[in-house]
Amino acid sequence: MLLKRVRATIDEYRMLSPGTTILVAVSGGIDSVVLLDLLQRIAADYEVSLHVAHLDHGLRRSSSGDARFVERLAEGRGLPLRASRLDPESLAAHRAHGAEGAARAARSAFLESAAAEIGAERIALGHTANDQVETILHRLARGTGTTGLRGIPSVRPPYIRPLIEATRREILEYARARELAWRVDPSNVDPSFARNRIRHRVVPELERINPRAGEAIRRGARLAAEADEASRFLIATLWEGVCSDEGEGRLALRRDVLSTYPHAVQKLLLREGARRVRGDLAGIEHDHVEAGSRLIAGGASHGKLSLPGLHLRVQADEILLARADETPPEAWSYPVDLGETVVPDPPLTIHLAIAGEGDPRTVATDRWTEFADADRIAFPLVVRSRREGDRFTPLGLGTNVKLKDLLINERVPYYDRDRVPLLCDREKIVWVVGVRLSDEVRITDATRRVLTMRARERA
Repeated sequence: MLLKRVRATIDEYRMLSPGTTILVAVSGGIDSVVLLDLLQRIAADYEVSLHVAHLDHGLRRSSSGDARFVERLAEGRGLPLRASRLDPESLAAHRAHGAEGAARAARSAFLESAAAEIGAERIALGHTANDQVETILHRLARGTGTTGLRGIPSVRPPYIRPLIEATRREILEYARARELAWRVDPSNVDPSFARNRIRHRVVPELERINPRAGEAIRRGARLAAEADEASRFLIATLWEGVCSDEGEGRLALRRDVLSTYPHAVQKLLLREGARRVRGDLAGIEHDHVEAGSRLIAGGASHGKLSLPGLHLRVQADEILLARADETPPEAWSYPVDLGETVVPDPPLTIHLAIAGEGDPRTVATDRWTEFADADRIAFPLVVRSRREGDRFTPLGLGTNVKLKDLLINERVPYYDRDRVPLLCDREKIVWVVGVRLSDEVRITDATRRVLTMRARERA
């Protein structure tokens, strides 16, 4: 019965293909021993080869016995073995994940390294349906969302879990019928571990309410997986329209676009923004996303919020997300003379020329060319980045405004604004290069000399 179930799981999730080399993680416990036995029975049918892997964490007195057991098991089955013992320093390197997390991280590092060495395309793990239930309940108690409620994935390359649909009872019955031997890990009954309390206290209580509680929880996980898949599709569909700028460790969202979506969709997109900026959502909880959503939906034109590992800023019609460790860009400034000036960063070439009286007045035909009254400019000129408090009088407006407001109105992405070149004289901004000329240097009927300004971006 179990063999048939495992075959069905392997086929449904397309875990194996002919010629695949599989590294089977064997701890010596019943689940991994049954996994190895099942895979060896079907290996010829699927045309796959098996290797055994075992990592001795060295955390228990009996761990060396487990290692010897797995060594004899692999030898008795004629299978090659990759084994290693974890030294305390290696485990300490993963301590940021907590004691249990450190052991898992160390094991993953070992398995992936061993798989790479032997050319194994798949790593088989012995997680069961009961492990799935315990994982979901644990995550639910900690406040997970739909992604967490999906539980343990059946396939996440290079990992496969052929026993993920098999219950612990089925595995025990199979092991006894096959007269398999296995090791018992005493830590599996230690109540200091949250997972053990769930296994031995919470699950039995739920089964008193519903004898098929485990099955119901796993069905809920499958529904959560479908909802999460639909959410991912929705995010991918809407993302391009709502994200106005994205770079390493930062991005900008369009507040006016985001506000047109239902509240639940807004939070999905905000979470996606946090994930892209941070690289993950560790520590980002529902309350954090809700707080960000309230700030965005509020009537204030400006606001800031610190979230785990990132900062959220609302600025007029923009929502800005930046990694908390992101350093502000350095200010830059270069002198500009008549003729050609090469600016190294941002890569830009500026050409200036003065035409005398009687030369025809010219109207700019593109945003990289402008003409100004040379006698209304206080030479010498520099090209520089923006500064706090910069103000500017845009051509045609005649009113002095904050440069920041001009760039917002011109829809210059927030994270590009510090790279917008400003051509300035001793008193004012003459030209926001590629954006707008100053009204204070416009050509009039009284103009005698014309300054021609051309800029060109370099690749």
